[in-house]
Amino acid sequence: MADRKIPIKSVKKVGSLLSELLEIERQVSERAHELFREHGWQAGRESENWLQAEKELLWRPCAELVETDGELRASFAMAGLTAKDIEVLVEPNHLTVRAVTTHEDRREEGTCHFCEFHRGELYRSMALPSTVIPGKAQAEMKEGMLTVILPKEKEPARKKIPIKK
Repeated sequence: MADRKIPIKSVKKVGSLLSELLEIERQVSERAHELFREHGWQAGRESENWLQAEKELLWRPCAELVETDGELRASFAMAGLTAKDIEVLVEPNHLTVRAVTTHEDRREEGTCHFCEFHRGELYRSMALPSTVIPGKAQAEMKEGMLTVILPKEKEPARKKIPIKK
């Protein structure tokens, strides 16, 4: 992993991830309400307004999660971002990747017929299929791909115990 290292943060407060999710939900709800108002308070478009608000506020990058005997490897397509823009949070059973994306309209001659650059918050969170060791996780950004290596915790040896009568 030689290209560009990204610092990994171990989540220490159990409620911190929940707090972040609640804040994102609040922002999406607020934007969905704005869309409802903009559409003239028209009933029956609640789901459409919610999905539009999510699309405007959150970018969910394509991802892949591969498991081997000793580790999990998560890859994310994050073209246009640099390592300093990205935050990786690792818990024993959860991985979260966040960033804030920006796009400034360029003032050039000519007419821009469409622009698909995204601006807003990138947020991708996933439950992991195996327990990992957060302190040993590594991440790197190379050619628009973020790769996070998560060493798996060795499973404790099982022991059969007798039941007292």
